[in-house]
Amino acid sequence: MSTSTSATDLKAIVKEGYDAIAPKYHSWAAPRLTQKRTEYIERLGKSLPKGSKVLELGCGAGLPATQQLVDQGFEVLGVDISSSQLTLAKEHVPRAQFMQGDMTAIEFEKGSFNAVMAFYSLFHLPRDEHGPMLKKMVDWLKPGGWLLFNLHTDEKDHMRDDWMGVKMFSTGLGIEGNRRMLVEYGAGLIDVEDVIDKEFVGRFEENFHWICAKKSF
Repeated sequence: MSTSTSATDLKAIVKEGYDAIAPKYHSWAAPRLTQKRTEYIERLGKSLPKGSKVLELGCGAGLPATQQLVDQGFEVLGVDISSSQLTLAKEHVPRAQFMQGDMTAIEFEKGSFNAVMAFYSLFHLPRDEHGPMLKKMVDWLKPGGWLLFNLHTDEKDHMRDDWMGVKMFSTGLGIEGNRRMLVEYGAGLIDVEDVIDKEFVGRFEENFHWICAKKSF
């Protein structure tokens, strides 16, 4: 972690930021085209039976991803660090279950879920927590389960003083750093799909590093 700010303080920045702008962020994010995420969730619907258990880390206000998962017949648990985001999520997707907390601090039994996903959320963790978090996600998967997530493509910290009116932190290991992390912490993953895809964020283009993989039987 290149910044001198502690991990606890960085997570507090993320939590307080999303708490402050939850309705505003939802109004901006929910209608945004996020085609790659939609494609991966649709693939889950064709690959897993109805009733499969899915963990969504960084579920935000529940739209569109949590709702899409529920509509496909999955039993969904959404986790988010922001209590304000979860208040919205419970209103938007009452058929899902939700838990508030730091994703790195929660614990589940090994093999608890048929799929674990973390879209637009892992990069809000301090850089040295990305790998250990990936290992936990793999451990939580059942054999044959799916892992889906995305990361930044650049190797740098992003500390924005005015992101939608709040301070916000995210960071990246870079594309090759992400790949090294997969090798070091992703033991047991097979059929790894590794895609760099461009997305329009408002008037700007932004690249994300998307990972789709399965856990070996």
